[in-house]
Amino acid sequence: MSMVRVYLYAVGQKVILPLVAENEAGVYVETGPVQFFDVPEVDKWKAEVYRRLVDGNPVVTTPDEDVTPGSPILEALNLKRWDDFERQSVLFTIHAKPRCVSLYVTGKDKDGRWTQNGKEREFASDAPLETVIDEMANELIQQPGAVAKPTLLLGGG
Repeated sequence: MSMVRVYLYAVGQKVILPLVAENEAGVYVETGPVQFFDVPEVDKWKAEVYRRLVDGNPVVTTPDEDVTPGSPILEALNLKRWDDFERQSVLFTIHAKPRCVSLYVTGKDKDGRWTQNGKEREFASDAPLETVIDEMANELIQQPGAVAKPTLLLGGG
């Protein structure tokens, strides 16, 4: 398996899955479309994560330096500040590499911002993707931010 990265955000009883692309410079970037699922729709969002891991990341052109990057998530949620989103959400990253598949869950500091002190688990590269995704789902439903009533106006559908 070549390198593949999937990001999943959990916030306010929603699972948010942006498309993750790799630009020509090798940097992973979030692009549209952004998909929204209700947390209890576990089979639906797990199937989408699986599909993205199997399909891999599309390659996009590297933007010019003078282009200001936007956020497809903030646009989909109609939010102005990433900080508003970050404080209420949890980021899950699955990174499939040639030697292993890692699952990372962000930690939080005292102000609710993401930290590097989250949970990380590595699986053998030949581990079934379903096992990795099941572990992510189990971790997600234990996160208070994933199952709390939403305080952000969550768009999508």
